[in-house]
Amino acid sequence: MSEGEVIEQLVEFTAILLAGVSVLFTVVSAYVVALNYFIGEANLLARALTFVFVSLILGMLVFVMMGAQVTQIGLVDRLVELEQAGELTAAGHAALANARPENGFDIMGQRSIDDIVRLCIWSGLGFIYIALAYLTFVHRWRPDVYRVALQKQGMP
Repeated sequence: MSEGEVIEQLVEFTAILLAGVSVLFTVVSAYVVALNYFIGEANLLARALTFVFVSLILGMLVFVMMGAQVTQIGLVDRLVELEQAGELTAAGHAALANARPENGFDIMGQRSIDDIVRLCIWSGLGFIYIALAYLTFVHRWRPDVYRVALQKQGMP
């Protein structure tokens, strides 16, 4: 695999990452809205089943992201191979700098930009999952919409 192909795949990985974050926000937003209007007032069994369903969706997203992460690490390893062979251009060095702190940035004590992004994603996903569990089982929802009874008025 040439350096150009590796760089192209790393850019595609970034697009997949952003799409995954977008799907995460969409799923979480829809679930919180459903909690507010429907699920929050439901019985425990219904809340548990909906939480299992959203857990399944988030689990599938986690597995996709894990696969993408392994692929990204393999692509970075290919860049290292090209660097060791002396075939890496400036673009390859820049991509490698994102992945390895010794090649570029040294943020937060030997953490690369890629490490920080992964840390943010995994910790954010864990926080979101705990928050959704709290909102599903502990929080007492009061709907924003109040039921209005229509009164029939007499005709003149």
